[in-house]
Amino acid sequence: MNKFLAMLPFVIGTTAMSFTVNADEYVLDSDASSINFATIKKAYTVEPANLTNVEGKLDDDGAFSITSPLSSISTGIPIRDERLNALFFNAQSFPTLSVAGTFPMDEVEKSGRQMQVSLPVKVTLHGKTVDVNFDVNVLKLGDTLVAYTYKPTIISGSSFGIPTENLNKLAETVGSIPLSDTVPVNVSLVFNKK
Repeated sequence: MNKFLAMLPFVIGTTAMSFTVNADEYVLDSDASSINFATIKKAYTVEPANLTNVEGKLDDDGAFSITSPLSSISTGIPIRDERLNALFFNAQSFPTLSVAGTFPMDEVEKSGRQMQVSLPVKVTLHGKTVDVNFDVNVLKLGDTLVAYTYKPTIISGSSFGIPTENLNKLAETVGSIPLSDTVPVNVSLVFNKK
């Protein structure tokens, strides 16, 4: 019993610290956030797509992580969504897109206004992690942090080891029309403090 009483301040302090950590956590607003890209066929036909189920968190130091199931891809055409998942992304084996990085929170909070930042992130897709830079506007308003791209980031499937064969299979479904391996990507993220 005496040993328990001696440990009590430590237990209380640790519990209080865990509440503090949780209080400083931000959660991604899935309804207000999106990851958008566009497939390109015949070198000039652009077909927009977005991931509709993006989740994530951000800590008070600016470290964030975001995930989205590839099954949430929406192009507005269900059969296209299915083909992208099954044939190109092989989502049955690699079901999730993940992004992780760190916002420069000190700079953002000191500026008190919107900042343009070249944000290095790690993107994991198709079982491979690649370093990518996103050019984003970042603004912190009270308990909300908003970040969105001010120009698209160009990403290619081959950078993530997605085989050319996957792209060819997808092309066959649209009459072997040439499809680009490279897509422009834009993000819009809203984090709210819990």
